[in-house]
Amino acid sequence: GITGLQVTAGLFRVMAEEDPGCFAGVREVITGGDVISPTAVHRVLEHCPDTVVRCAYGPTETTLFATQAPWTTTDTVPAPIPVGRPLDGMEAYVLDDSLSRAPVGTTAELYLSGAGLARGYYRRADLTAERFVADPFGPPGGRMYRTGDLARWSAEGLLEFVGRADDQVKIRGFRIELGEIEAVLGRHPGLAQVAVVAREDQPGDKRLTAYLVTSAEDGTVDTEAVRAHAAGLLPEYMVPTAFIVLDQLPLTSNGKLDRRALPAPDPTTTAAGSGRGPRNPREEILCGLFAEILGVPAVGIDDSFFELGGHSLLATRLVSRIRAILGVRLSIHRLLNTPTVAALSNLGQTAGEEQDSALEPVLNLRPAGSRSPLFCVHPGGGMAWCYAGLLRYVPKGHPVYGLQARGLAADEPLPADLDEMVEDYLGRIREIQPSGPYALLGWSFGGKVAHNLAARLKQEGEEVSLLAVVDAGTDGHASSDGTRTQRDLLELAFDGIGAFHAEPGDGPIGMPRILEILKAHGGTLASLGERTVAALIDITENNLRISRATAPEKYDGDMLFVEAGGRNGTATGLGRTWEPYVTGRIETHVAPFEHMRLMSAEALAGIAPVLAQALAVPTK
Repeated sequence: GITGLQVTAGLFRVMAEEDPGCFAGVREVITGGDVISPTAVHRVLEHCPDTVVRCAYGPTETTLFATQAPWTTTDTVPAPIPVGRPLDGMEAYVLDDSLSRAPVGTTAELYLSGAGLARGYYRRADLTAERFVADPFGPPGGRMYRTGDLARWSAEGLLEFVGRADDQVKIRGFRIELGEIEAVLGRHPGLAQVAVVAREDQPGDKRLTAYLVTSAEDGTVDTEAVRAHAAGLLPEYMVPTAFIVLDQLPLTSNGKLDRRALPAPDPTTTAAGSGRGPRNPREEILCGLFAEILGVPAVGIDDSFFELGGHSLLATRLVSRIRAILGVRLSIHRLLNTPTVAALSNLGQTAGEEQDSALEPVLNLRPAGSRSPLFCVHPGGGMAWCYAGLLRYVPKGHPVYGLQARGLAADEPLPADLDEMVEDYLGRIREIQPSGPYALLGWSFGGKVAHNLAARLKQEGEEVSLLAVVDAGTDGHASSDGTRTQRDLLELAFDGIGAFHAEPGDGPIGMPRILEILKAHGGTLASLGERTVAALIDITENNLRISRATAPEKYDGDMLFVEAGGRNGTATGLGRTWEPYVTGRIETHVAPFEHMRLMSAEALAGIAPVLAQALAVPTK
């Protein structure tokens, strides 16, 4: 029966991105406390047309809000979002240094007065006198609050927030004085200089970064000790996410800190580096989600979500994704107590149930988003969870789905030919996205399937915005010699782990030994049961058969082709074999990795940004 709701700007953005329809039935939503995302307001109004989104502004000293602006239709939402007009009983002044009213459109400091104004700071007469000053526009004895915010009046009579007049910042709705953090860090022994800034290297995710200059002779700084020092003296939201050691702080020509010259944190240095990789498909997906949401290249199963820079809003997003993808309701409290993939591996289900849910025909890697989905077709073994590493790079707003082979989660007939497979996968795609433009990607065997899917969609008059093929030959695999031993088959079925060719002897390898090898190798394959392993082998063999039996269809469009490097990292020319089957341009990128490593974290660091850029470019 809730009819009204107030959430901070950061949480509002997360809710709008993850599930904008969650506000349905609420008459009005009030949001504020930080810069409000116009995209978030637009998404909520689009999904909940009967809901009013009221964007409000007001520091604590005005108890609670001082200004507001209501938005009811998507076509009226401006960017940036104004902070609105004063509430009844409140006044807002934009004043210059002489406390004169600034003209419309001129930026100056914002002052507030009225019924909601606090009397001052408890037992802080000095700070009260500095911030609560005489009101020259109100009744005798009245005071107004000097906010420290810079603002201007628009021609429509709305207040627009411009920035701060000091070093105060807001992180997730918390008001923070950077100097206070710098003072705490400066008390740590061995530091000569300290600077703290709020960076927004990923849109909508503002984080604190500390820059340290050591006074030690060896030039080293124990950043973990500095982090622990800060965590012991500051609240969680004031502890910097990253600590960067510099030889010296960059300065401007007049000797002040040059904040624009401070380097961005290297994502690869924020990972705890446990080294332990995922042990089953569920952990593979969770590691991918952790990495995507934290903005790091890879996460081990023992790495703490919060030590890698996670916070409450990112935790909300993670919990939402886990519920959407794995169908498990995880509380923030549970995540706080068990913040690693290893600790979350069961998530209230048995191992068999977890495994089966990760092997369904459609793997929901990122089911939420308002842009065109990216459909990733499985390689020869039939599993698509190798694409979890793409999540960090695919632009937010694009859902990501993995198409997996039938027969993995349950016993069922395998496709008789490639046409039957393509028809099946087209049905799955259309259930999710009834009409184009479509974005398709496939690695190895999946590349040929993605190509034929794109060709069929174009034949049916649909638009294809992206066809990305990752090192697939026209037979569906990187190698097209047509000869496959059982050991070759096992290599393909299990992503080339290299253990089967090292097995002594030339005879066939039995199932007990296959399971032993997979268990000894570890990783996600070690948890697979005999039925699933047998299904993977059968699926791989069937995929090889139907791929060799069917030539690619002709695709009327462009192709992005990622080619594995040869022995010297040079081009192999595999992309040119597709020229008879593509009427448009083939844009080829060579990755200096062998075929079976193209979905590794190291390879994706170079490949995925190319794919993401192509996905973001609209079709002509």
